[in-house]
Amino acid sequence: MKIVICDDENNYVEEIKYKVNDILASKNVKSEVDVYTDSEALYQNGEFYNMAFLDVEMTPFSGIEIAHKLKDINPYIIIFIITSYDKYLDDAMDLNVFRYINKPINFERLQQGVIKALESIDGRIITFFLKNGSTALNILSDDIVYIETVGRNTRVITTKGEFISENKIDFWKEKLVASFFYRVHKSFIINMKHISDYKRDTVGLLGIYSVPIAYRKQADFRRFFFDYFGGR
Repeated sequence: MKIVICDDENNYVEEIKYKVNDILASKNVKSEVDVYTDSEALYQNGEFYNMAFLDVEMTPFSGIEIAHKLKDINPYIIIFIITSYDKYLDDAMDLNVFRYINKPINFERLQQGVIKALESIDGRIITFFLKNGSTALNILSDDIVYIETVGRNTRVITTKGEFISENKIDFWKEKLVASFFYRVHKSFIINMKHISDYKRDTVGLLGIYSVPIAYRKQADFRRFFFDYFGGR
C-alpha cells in the first residue's frame, strides 16, 4: 500500500507517519510511506497512492488542490484532510474525503479512521478489462483467489470463475492493497483468506491450486503467514 503525508509543519508529518505505520503494522499491512513538507513537490510528482493525509492550508497548493490531483490519478484513493480550520469542511465534503480531522490531532480518532479505511479497502470492488479490451468486469477483492502472469496478460482466479485480464501484474499490485493479499512471487499474488495448506516453497489455495513461493520471499512470507493467522 502506498501512502503519502503532506503538511508544511514537519512535526505533524512525523507524528502521523509514526502512528500510521504503527496501525498498519498491527494489521499486517505492508506499506510504503512518502512524506512531504513542500506541497508543490507532491503536486508535481504524479505518483499513484492508496491513501493520503493532507493539511489544507499550504502554499503554493492547498490540500484540497492536491486531493483533486491525487484523485485524478487514483479515483479510489482514501483522503484524510487534517486542518485547524473548519471553513474548508464543505470543500472536503465535495471531494468525498474519508475523514476530516482537526488539529491538534486526536490520535485515537486517527486510529479509528485508518482501521475503517482498511475495512473499506478490504471490501473494495475491483474493475478490470478482459483480454478482448472491450468487456469490463467488477469483482469483489474478497472473491479473488490469486492472480498469475500469463504472457503479456494476467489470469484472475476467483471463487466465481477464471478470467484473462489485459492488465499486467503491476496493475493488480496497485489495486490489491487489502491486508489479505501477498505477492509471493513476481508472477503471483495470493489471497491469504483462501489458503488451504502451506509448505516452505508452495502455498495451496482452496485445496485446488498450488502457487510457488519465490526463494527470496520464503522467510518473509513465513513471518507474514504466522502473523496473519496468529491474530485470527
